[in-house]
Amino acid sequence: MQENHGDLLIVDDLADNLRVLSNTLSNQGYRVRAVKSGTMALIGASVSPPDVILLDIRMPEMDGYEVCRRLKADPKTCDIPIIFLSALDEVEDKAKAFGVGGADYITKPFQAEEVLARVKNQLTIQRLKGLVAQQKQQLEQMAEKPRIPQLDSTNGRQNSVVSAIATILDYSTRLCENPKIDPEQYAALKIIYQNGQTLLNLVNTQQEG
Repeated sequence: MQENHGDLLIVDDLADNLRVLSNTLSNQGYRVRAVKSGTMALIGASVSPPDVILLDIRMPEMDGYEVCRRLKADPKTCDIPIIFLSALDEVEDKAKAFGVGGADYITKPFQAEEVLARVKNQLTIQRLKGLVAQQKQQLEQMAEKPRIPQLDSTNGRQNSVVSAIATILDYSTRLCENPKIDPEQYAALKIIYQNGQTLLNLVNTQQEG
């Protein structure tokens, strides 16, 4: 059985686009769901939130911009990264897409390599954000516990946290050095890096104390 690399939701009113994208991503190990309207996208994302949504802009009844606004307004789906798909290539179209909460933008006709790379980037950013949140929670839990004279155990936990934070800092730095990364992704990675540095400083302060 092929490993599942992530759960994706594709939203496009054209069957040909859905078929091409579904085949391309499924062949790379992603679990893919495809829907043909904004209403179905909102229902599907709410019932079973995907890791990433690929969303067409031009659709009847409800366009991609409105779908994105509603997803970002719902606590269950607000953190899902949305990659817009559109034949519109004007600067104002892209600005509007990012303004309503889009994480990335792919211009049609799309290339398979570009779609795969941008999906992978969003999944990597989400994993790094998850690691930062997890390590922050662990540090907060450690700070709440009273100090006990079990230095070896405490130091072991702190060393594990430091190692995890170092991994986050390393990966975020490498991704920032990618010449193909877009400004939105770069900004998100810089925030992840800064949060990682803050966590590392907290750990070092505890060790010194």
